[in-house]
Amino acid sequence: MGCRGQRRWPARVAIVGRGRGVARWLGIVVGLAVGGSGVGVARADRNDLRLANLCNSSSGACDWFKPSPTGGTTVVLDPQAPARFRSLMSELGVAVAPRLQTPADTLGFAGVQISAELGFTEISNNHSFWDGTEGVQPLNTKVSRPPGALATVGAFVRKGMFYPVPAIELGAGAVNVLQSGMWALQAYGKIALQEGFHDTPLPSVAVRIAFSDLVGTDQVDLDVWGVDAVLSKAFGVGGTVRLEPFAGWNLLLIDAKSNLVDAPAQGGPAPSAVMKFRFPDQNLILRNRWYAGAKVRLWKLFLTAEVAFAPAGHSSDGSASSGMASDGSQSQKSACLSAGFDL
Repeated sequence: MGCRGQRRWPARVAIVGRGRGVARWLGIVVGLAVGGSGVGVARADRNDLRLANLCNSSSGACDWFKPSPTGGTTVVLDPQAPARFRSLMSELGVAVAPRLQTPADTLGFAGVQISAELGFTEISNNHSFWDGTEGVQPLNTKVSRPPGALATVGAFVRKGMFYPVPAIELGAGAVNVLQSGMWALQAYGKIALQEGFHDTPLPSVAVRIAFSDLVGTDQVDLDVWGVDAVLSKAFGVGGTVRLEPFAGWNLLLIDAKSNLVDAPAQGGPAPSAVMKFRFPDQNLILRNRWYAGAKVRLWKLFLTAEVAFAPAGHSSDGSASSGMASDGSQSQKSACLSAGFDL
């Protein structure tokens, strides 16, 4: 038995080394993608954020800036402004939330998966809180609206692990919100509580914790945490194809903090002055998602399709700084496709 174990050991080392090489490759690709996406560059596209548009500027200047008795300028947000900010961050948070796209079974300690992914997430683009994008004209917000769904493209690497406990899967990747310079850098860890009983009626069960960090915008700091549970069942089809339908529930915790935002100020020291403001900090935004999909694998190739539904948000922030800011987000449907290689 000792000799057989020694013969298998080099193969395991080679597989682990290959997984590390793939992870390094992903880091290079993500770095180039984010570097080329316009991070830190003034150029903006129609789906980039512009929070100053949440202020009524139909007169040519933001009406939140009021002359103070001392001769300066003070910021007075309208009562619904924090709610518009919260609602926008809620729907954007769902669009850039950690990707699901995997059944409950892990890849196994020797498994590595490389994938490209395409997704579409519905947004309530005709609501006033979606005025806060570059494509909307402040003087007439009805002229150009954001699309009815935000499209994202991305790449991921996933790796099965055997330590510190068996049946662990780790993954990392990045998705770009198309027609913007915004990228969501994502990572997750999954633990299979039960897997591999494919000859019995028992489904595989797993839980996962995931994280998404939005970069490529100077308007907000937006982080999304996800906790989910998933059930799946693998079937053989024709002796060559493996089919794994899956379904689950996902809790999203969206943490959005406004940065300093430039806006034209009526009461500024110069006729066309630009003043800075920020939205008050709020507590976490909570959203739920229900999802279902299926993974089809032929040899080392796979294709995964998934649909998700997030009911309308109802969380609110009652802190003194923001007043009563309620989440006015609407229900959102998503559809995603993923394809790649199981190595």
